[in-house]
Formats: sequence, structure tokens, C-alpha cells
Amino acid sequence: MKSEPQRERRIFIGLGSNLGDRVENLRQAISLMQVHGLKVLRVSSLYETEPVETCEPQPNYINAVAEIVTDLPLPELLEVLEQIERRLGRESKGDKKPRTVDLDILWAEGERIDSERLKVPHPRLWERAFVLTPLSELVDELDGKPVAELARSLSERQKIRKIAEGQIFVGGRECKVL
Repeated sequence: MKSEPQRERRIFIGLGSNLGDRVENLRQAISLMQVHGLKVLRVSSLYETEPVETCEPQPNYINAVAEIVTDLPLPELLEVLEQIERRLGRESKGDKKPRTVDLDILWAEGERIDSERLKVPHPRLWERAFVLTPLSELVDELDGKPVAELARSLSERQKIRKIAEGQIFVGGRECKVL
């Protein structure tokens, strides 16, 4: 049963890929978000990062953050993002294995949720340079926390590198890549 739509609000989505054509996987994920009616406003630059919290060797990730606007309730937004992941070849959620695409709700304007299936803000949002660094291009502060400052402190310990190749396109036009 679908919930009643809420007011439109700003939401940040973390994107990552470390299998196949990583940049193309992110492009397709952004395109599919739009197909599902999500309004993609901006996408950060692309960053290459080493996998974290994994024991087995795997390829580096390409990460970005997208700023979207939607009126979907967060549980329904999660369903849409998981459909996109499956369509792009993601087999299971919650594992630490390589993946074609990973889409996470990082933060939602005016909302908090803490259920078994979904936690917003993302519980590890403030611990990951691969999220905070691209996020810092889109917003100076979230929940009273200085995003760029926190990203800098983490990037000293977590290797992250802005890449020049590969650009994300939104609505048929190239997004600004800083």
C-alpha cells in the first residue's frame, strides 16, 4: 500500500560503483532516478576511493553525491533506489562485496527515520570521506555540522581522489563538475 505523498523536500543520495564501467553505472543510476520521477538538481564531482570496511581485495570505487527533490516518503524512495540498484546488476544489499551500483539515502530535509530497514540521516554519514567530500560541494553545513571541515579531517586518513574523466549528465545536460 502506497503512502500519501509528502511535501517536496531536498534529499542527498550517495552513489558508488566499483564493478564494470563505474562512471557509466553512475550515469545510468542518475538517469533512472529521473525516469522514476525524482528531480535531480545537482551532482557532485566524481571521486575515486579505496573500499572501506572490507576484508577481501576489491576494485576502487567511484563515488558521488546527488541532490534531489521528491515528495515520496522515505520508505518508498528507498524502494525506488533498490529497484534501480537491481536493474543495474546489484544482487544483494548490506554486504561488503563489490557492486555495480550502491545508492544510499544520506540525509533528508526535515526528516529523521530509525527503522530496521532504513536510517536517515545515514548512520555513518559523518565517518566517511567518500561521502562527505562530494557532499561538501553541494552544501556547506548539515545539521549544524561543517561538512567540508569534517571531510578534510577524514580525507587525511581515507584516500580520496577527485577524477577528471567521466561526467554525470542530468536532464540531457552536463552537470557542473567542480
